[in-house]
Amino acid sequence: MHPGAIRRAVFATDLIWICLSALVVYFLRTGLPLTPENLQTAFHQSLFLMTVSGISWVFVFHRLKLDGFYGGYEFVSVLSQLFSGLVTLIVLVASAAYLARDLISRLLIFYFAGLFFLGALGGRVLARALARQLSTAGKRRRVLILGNGIIAREIADRIKQHPELRWEVVGFLFPSREDIGELSHQTERNNQLNALEIESLLNQEQVEEIIVASDRLDQAEILNLIANCRRRGIQISVVPNLYKLYVTRPSLIDLDGLPLLALSESGPTLFHRMAKRAFDTSLSLIVLILTSPLLVAGAVVLWAQHRRIFDSQSRCGRYGQVFKMYRFNSGRAHADNSGIERLLQDLSITELPQLINVLKGDMSLVGPRPETEDRVKRYSDWQRQRLVLKPGMTGLAQVHGLRDESSSEDKAYYDLRYMQNWSLLVDASLILQTIWAVTNRFLSTPDREVTLSTTQRTQNASVEFPLADRT
Repeated sequence: MHPGAIRRAVFATDLIWICLSALVVYFLRTGLPLTPENLQTAFHQSLFLMTVSGISWVFVFHRLKLDGFYGGYEFVSVLSQLFSGLVTLIVLVASAAYLARDLISRLLIFYFAGLFFLGALGGRVLARALARQLSTAGKRRRVLILGNGIIAREIADRIKQHPELRWEVVGFLFPSREDIGELSHQTERNNQLNALEIESLLNQEQVEEIIVASDRLDQAEILNLIANCRRRGIQISVVPNLYKLYVTRPSLIDLDGLPLLALSESGPTLFHRMAKRAFDTSLSLIVLILTSPLLVAGAVVLWAQHRRIFDSQSRCGRYGQVFKMYRFNSGRAHADNSGIERLLQDLSITELPQLINVLKGDMSLVGPRPETEDRVKRYSDWQRQRLVLKPGMTGLAQVHGLRDESSSEDKAYYDLRYMQNWSLLVDASLILQTIWAVTNRFLSTPDREVTLSTTQRTQNASVEFPLADRT
């Protein structure tokens, strides 16, 4: 089954489950026995709920890409995205019922939402299990990546995150000197293209598709390579040279057969900024109220140990403006801290004073993490694009495990991806994923963390691409 067919099946199953959930909730609320007459009555009484929910879900599903595959095979990502979509669905259904003056009890709506959430989540789990099973069955499409820089590596990583595509990266072919320089563990190799060697490698590795992911190779040689590969029936895919510049999604313009990629610079509108500000302010106040006992307890402990509660650090915010970012006065050296201080750090309570920065307008709940002035001064023009948004307490880079000590280049990739897909629902999803990550880190034992970290480093170091060694 094609991956697109699986995704369409997930969407169709959602619509079917919406109808079933509405009917089941009706029978649970009324307590009527399941008979043909009662089923007909239930369908008539639930028609408004099914229609509005179905229409709303079409919008929510495609807007948030809720097929269960977008972003890779991480369960927490699917769970948080689906929950955000469900909250939106409840709001839309409740609004439509109010405008249509259709009396739907709030309890019925929540029962319906809960039942639909369980069914939709179960459907995605089954779909992903089916996709994994299909990915291991039969022949996989063998893909060769031309180039070996950070973009080429990103393509390989994303292919690995989507086994339902049934693609297999067999190697990187002929990286340029600059590409190799971006990968510290690589060694310099000959980057001259040799048609006979290429043809031999393609035959030996049974390559079915080549992805051109470097803009630093000789254009004439690439055109010759593409022409030869097309004659051999090998499919060619190309990553645009200006991929790094994309902050918003590019649109393709066909100018009498000449393809143009329009890179619009449309940032968040005034309405979007106001909505994000309202979201940040209201949620920050709620979090401050709910966590006030923890904040007071942490403040008492830090005052008793250090005679100072808060610490402030200079960071660069939107457009590079410097502000003071607050946190609890707890040392970064984890091993030198007391047990209570380590607990505060493990639960990220030390970062909660940044909610004050959010209320002041210096920061947002979700966005690129703020960095020091020294780092910002060394930004490239591409990295400087992350300064268009307010910095956040958490962000897409942090959800993927990047921290303050991670390179600005790596964080910029995730931050610009966030800017491409920004919405309040995405913010809500990332906040839920952050809570999950903090909880998982707290529940993990130190020995397990060391073992897991060592295992991941070993796996990363053992990844070899045979064609790269033959260039």
